Amino acid sequence: MKQHTLTGRDGRPYASSTPGTLGGHRRGRVYGRLDCPGALRAIARGGYVAERVFFADEPTAIAAGYRPCATCLPAAHATWKERRSVPLTHTTVESPIGEIALLADGDGLCEIRFSVSDVPPDSPRADDDPVLREAARQLRDYAEGLRETFDLPLKPRFGTDFQRAVWDHVARVPYGTTTTYGEIADALGVGGAGARAVGAANGANPLPIVVPCHRVIGARGALTGYAGGLDRKRALLTHEGALLAV
Repeated sequence: MKQHTLTGRDGRPYASSTPGTLGGHRRGRVYGRLDCPGALRAIARGGYVAERVFFADEPTAIAAGYRPCATCLPAAHATWKERRSVPLTHTTVESPIGEIALLADGDGLCEIRFSVSDVPPDSPRADDDPVLREAARQLRDYAEGLRETFDLPLKPRFGTDFQRAVWDHVARVPYGTTTTYGEIADALGVGGAGARAVGAANGANPLPIVVPCHRVIGARGALTGYAGGLDRKRALLTHEGALLAV
């Protein structure tokens, strides 16, 4: 029986006895029908096939972080675009690593950015937004050493099932302690080479500090793989009193 390679909800390939019903472009993060005119033109021009992936169904493609094609799936694309069009408001707050930006959509905290200069230009400041106000209060308490955990509505706007599983696990790493990429991989049942995937997911965490990806370190205590830079990672761990063999 012929085996087909499909992409799963975690963004990783798997073998299937049935072919995919949708095609996608790995680099463009777009999925569409197998007979999509745009995809067929790109395939004819060459270079597209190397980035080609296949999905069993639409929910799988969406969970893997792909968006619907505007050409062959206009209705699905319009729905996706509308969902993404909700503007994010922001505020700023001082933290142990300097002033950071908090972004929310009215219902939950969506992002934390290390630099206030990275705030999107279409994101208005909203210091009185209840979610942002509470997040800023808790982060100030954390910076002053008065808080070790956070109790906030979190609403990241992206993430595969695997990434979200990693973030959920990271969110439970206690204050003042550390874990390793390998330990998380083992806990999620993807040991061995899975540590690298955990590292990639950790680096994509949109809510640093609140989801404490700085507490994840290398197998020998090395400070590796922090999107905000190793100086920030070291500063946060020092602030929490975590002792590392570096």
